[in-house]
Amino acid sequence: MPRVSMRDVLIEAGQKVLHERGYAATAVQDIAAVAGVPKGSFFNHFGTKEAFAALALERYVSVNEAWLANLMDDDSLPVLQRITMLIDAVNDRLKATGGREGCMVGNLSIEVAGASEPLRAQLSDAFGRWCAPLAGALERAQARGEIALTVDPATMANFIQNGLQGAILRAKVDRTSAPVDQFKVILLDLLRQGEAEVKQTIPKRP
Repeated sequence: MPRVSMRDVLIEAGQKVLHERGYAATAVQDIAAVAGVPKGSFFNHFGTKEAFAALALERYVSVNEAWLANLMDDDSLPVLQRITMLIDAVNDRLKATGGREGCMVGNLSIEVAGASEPLRAQLSDAFGRWCAPLAGALERAQARGEIALTVDPATMANFIQNGLQGAILRAKVDRTSAPVDQFKVILLDLLRQGEAEVKQTIPKRP
């Protein structure tokens, strides 16, 4: 049986601690304790907490990017249904944690974007990676005549991402999923207006 990598154990355990407590409140000793390894092992694998955070963040972003791409690439479902599924999945996670965790990317953006240029750049890239599958789904839906947009798909994808992150932050502060519920209602209403506009422009059969 292959030996379990202590590096992977540390990243998995540390990601959870980092997500729950934030960057400043997470000590190297905390990560080592949760992983069940000596503190020295952390420095042997990562050197600094900033270097570790970059790897933990990449793991979090990659997992969510793959899930999002799989969802948004499924053109057998209407794009509004896929967007609904995305927001519902976010809400389910918020409810499962009592709203305490929020989004790791959003949390770190607030906490470290002004203190670490490498992490700031990585966080900015993460948002772009998450927007890309959504923009692609919107673009294909528009090309099929499924929806009409008053802005280009990339701009709408960024709008959705920005609004959802804001709703997650408010949900974390208020300890309620209401902000995400409200965002979903308003966003879908906005997108359905584009859906209705397409239907109105389709010529009726003689």
